[in-house]
Amino acid sequence: HLVLTGPNGAGKTNLLEAVSLLSPGRGLRRAAFDTLGNQASDQPWAVAATVETPAGPADIGTGAGDDGGRRVRINGANARAVEDMSDYLRLLWLTPAMDGLFTGPAGERRRFLDRLVTTLIPSHSATASDYDRATRQRNRLLEENGDPLWLTAIEAEMAAHAAALHFARLDAVGHLEAQIAGNAEGTAFPQAHLAL
Repeated sequence: HLVLTGPNGAGKTNLLEAVSLLSPGRGLRRAAFDTLGNQASDQPWAVAATVETPAGPADIGTGAGDDGGRRVRINGANARAVEDMSDYLRLLWLTPAMDGLFTGPAGERRRFLDRLVTTLIPSHSATASDYDRATRQRNRLLEENGDPLWLTAIEAEMAAHAAALHFARLDAVGHLEAQIAGNAEGTAFPQAHLAL
């Protein structure tokens, strides 16, 4: 366990945000990448770490890209953020600022669940992106009264992605349920039962 303490403004959240940028996505605060740099400096932002993995240490670095996005380098070579970073480091966070997750729309909870699933099954993120892309294509075809054969093909693709999403979610929830059951034995702490 690690505990960070310090007065307001000491940089505790900045440190956590820096670590969160070593995983796919926009980080802990979901800030736009072009706003991450130090306002008192004209230097671009960057974060790097050496991560211990079963295959040995891996150097992961990310920083400001020329296009306002970000660049990722792994072991000195350019990399793709989502696909390659997940091979080395998978992070999930729940902060007080995310309290709306429990009272807000179901879509927010589904996105959080999908991020959790991605920590266990890295390919899940790509499947979710493929499903969203196919859904946009389908909606565009419906608006344009497109070719029914093309629509059928896209809907078949959507169904395959949806099934993969569903089973990955079930696997992740089953894994968490097993962890909860294993950790709750012999304690008075209430045990949660998870299901979709």
